[in-house]
Amino acid sequence: MEKKKRVMKNSMCQVCKIKALKEDMEFEMVGTKTPLAKYYHKGICWESHLKEKAFKDNERIEMDALVEVIKEVYGVKAIPNSCFVYINELRNGTSFFGKKDYKYKQGYSYDLIAETFNYVSESIEYANRTKSFNGFNNALRYGLAIVCDKLSVVEQRRNLREKQSILIDKHLEDVGNEEEFVNTYKKKEKSKTDITDFLDD
Repeated sequence: MEKKKRVMKNSMCQVCKIKALKEDMEFEMVGTKTPLAKYYHKGICWESHLKEKAFKDNERIEMDALVEVIKEVYGVKAIPNSCFVYINELRNGTSFFGKKDYKYKQGYSYDLIAETFNYVSESIEYANRTKSFNGFNNALRYGLAIVCDKLSVVEQRRNLREKQSILIDKHLEDVGNEEEFVNTYKKKEKSKTDITDFLDD
């Protein structure tokens, strides 16, 4: 009786969608109830996947932080799901509430949006006290319009802070190098040897 040959199975790469032998691929298990193996070509596809995964993880962390800022500014315990559409439009640069912006179609990071919310929080709180909004959605849309108006200002302030931080680090590094130079330079010690030691007795 002939032994059946073991057939090597192919799997599709999740990045480039080209099939290859499972043995030649990297994989990760996805899902909790019924985990499923997702395969990726070793090298470029796997690295691309890891980079994308890290980006998405960071986006999730920044979005959670932004939600906490919004809840604090508006004094609410939760944000309706419908509001995330507006936030994501601002994040992705697809809508700026009728305003033209130099970053249109590029978007702003959740982190920058959160910083801008903090920057304009007093204006938003004043609007919430003095205007009558028809529900939370309308109040948030108004607040996002205020945020949208100041995003470029906060972005410029952030860029300036980063440049100043780089200059300070460089200055401290230069000062450290100067101190090291001064410490390594030693004056020549005067000889303690008496000249008579060299004279013949």
